Order: sequence, then structure tokens, then C-alpha cells
Amino acid sequence: MRLPTSKTHPSYPHLILMNDRSKTLESHFLLGAIVCAALLIVNYFALVGTPLGHQLDDAALLGGKTLDQKIIALDADILNLVRKRTLPFAVVVTLAVAVVRRCTFVGVIAAAAFACAVTGAEALKHLLPWRVMVRDDAMLGSGFQTNTYPSGHTTAVTSLALSLLLVSPSRWRPWLATAGGCISATFATGVLFAGWHRPSDVLGALAWSGLCMSVAAAFVIRLQGHQRPACAFPHRAAFDCIALGILVAAATWLFSAAAASAYPLTSPPFFVLTGFIIAGAFTLIAWYGWQLRAVDWPADRIA
Repeated sequence: MRLPTSKTHPSYPHLILMNDRSKTLESHFLLGAIVCAALLIVNYFALVGTPLGHQLDDAALLGGKTLDQKIIALDADILNLVRKRTLPFAVVVTLAVAVVRRCTFVGVIAAAAFACAVTGAEALKHLLPWRVMVRDDAMLGSGFQTNTYPSGHTTAVTSLALSLLLVSPSRWRPWLATAGGCISATFATGVLFAGWHRPSDVLGALAWSGLCMSVAAAFVIRLQGHQRPACAFPHRAAFDCIALGILVAAATWLFSAAAASAYPLTSPPFFVLTGFIIAGAFTLIAWYGWQLRAVDWPADRIA
């Protein structure tokens, strides 16, 4: 009769080490949730609650008019892919991936966090008031003379990207984060380029998505976190994500700079806040995937 080996039954010190690492990772996500909550509040009071913030916000929104109409139309077409009837499909996709990977509980938590982020964003629009503060506010359309903080489209897409990272294989997460960053940045900048939202709405949506999904990750890790070998070349994946973010920002600036002379006073805030949006989207998702690079769920097979 063969005795159990340490390979199938980890030693007590090894279990303690794994537990300590899970607690450390859980604390990282809780800290991330606190940071996102602080950014959500600070961004609201800085850009939505002050005259200077309104000037920057309005100038960036009006600066989007410098873009070519073909780019604006393309962004609008992409944004129209996200509708109320497509949100349940996103939940189904998240649950399907979780079921295939035999981590249904994690999929349920991820889907619940996604739903909370989307519905919470709509609730925040009613709770966080917007009022006229500067002259340029009167130049905005009637749709902007009301509460629009945070952006629902940006929240939905970014939260979905983070949800899929949560149920994906641990070895793939840093690389999938690059794709997730591209998708989030595309929709985040798209709502600004198409004139659907102010930059403050987009930045608030990124912070709100990070808050909801960081809490979900911390909760799942507490209940089912299990250490796994990290992906190969994780630093390279992080570097690629950062490099791609820089390229996306540079390409955006180059495309929009061609017509910037038409609005010389409004273009600088547009460029600066667009850069913040792109950096925020890539940073959030890269950080999320990096934190999850070496943790998975007990029922999973290493992919």
C-alpha cells in the first residue's frame, strides 16, 4: 500500500504559505477597491463639482468635434453593439466560460459583480447631481444638461472584460489583459469621440468598474483562492500591455491632431483627458490580470 506523497497532499508549512499568499492577494484587491472608490469620489468632485473641472470637461467634449466624421460614425456603430438586450448575453458568456472551466461558483460571482456594476452605474447617475457652473455648459446639448456620471457603456464593457479575466485560466490572464485593455480603451474613448459622454463620465466608469470587480475578486480569493504557477514571461505580458496603451494613445492623438487647428482652444484638454482615459483603461485591466496571474480555483485544470 503506497502512502500519500507530498505531491498530492501538501505539507502543513506549504498550506500555511499558500494561505498567507492568498490573504496577501486578497488584501491587494481590497486596497485596489479602496483606491478605485477614492478615484470615483475625487474625480466627481474635481471635474463635476468645480467650475474649473467643468471648463476642462466641456472643452474636451467640444474638442471631440475636431475628429473626422467617419471616425465619429465608426465609434457610434461600435457603441451601438452594447444595448440593454445584449447585457444578458454578456452574463451568459461569463457563466459559460466558468462552467466549461468547472468554476461555476466563480462565474456566478463574476456575473453578479458585472450586474451590480451596470445597475450601480445607472443608480449613481440619479444620485450624483450635475448643475450648470460655467458659460460653456450652455453650449452643450440637452442630453448633457443632466446627470451622466458615470458612463454606462464604459462600465459595461470594462466590467465584462474584468469578469472574463476572473474566470479565465491563470496562465492566460496577463496576455488576455492586453486584449481587454484594447477593448475597454476603444469603448471608453468611443463614448467621448461620438459625443455621448464627458471625459469625467468615462473616468468615473473605469473607477466604478474597478471597485466592483476588485471586491468580487477579493471575495472569490477568500473562499476559493488557490495558488498556481504564474504564466510564462509575465513581465513581458505587462510590458506589452503598457506599450500597446502608449501606441493607442499616440495613434489617437495623431488622428485627431490633423483637425485640431479648427478648435485651438479646446484641443489640449481633449488630448490630455483622452490620454488619461486610455492610460486608465489599460492600467486597470493590466493590474487586474497581473494580480490574478498566479491564482486559480481548486476545481480547475491548469490550462
